[in-house]
Amino acid sequence: MSKIQGYGTQPPVVTGGNRTSATERTGGEIAKVEKAAPARDSVTLTDSARSLQKLAEAVAAAPVVSESRVESIKNAIAQGKYEVNAERVAEKMLAAGRELPGR
Repeated sequence: MSKIQGYGTQPPVVTGGNRTSATERTGGEIAKVEKAAPARDSVTLTDSARSLQKLAEAVAAAPVVSESRVESIKNAIAQGKYEVNAERVAEKMLAAGRELPGR
């Protein structure tokens, strides 16, 4: 018995990795073994899906806070001219509470 691993009484070894063909060594002979190419998945997007994807990207890129609105409120507070509409705040709080899970 030979000390070379993979030669002799051991079963044939296929080499070649992910290639479409591999070489198989059996009993001192080399035979070409064809392998099927791996299946490839594909995805097709509809026009509306592409539009939604672009819209989602635009929304993600948009700032969360309107810098100009924040600046105008800061100026109004600094000048003592900012007025809070308590009724509007209460309505918004109640509406937000209705949107909570379990309600």
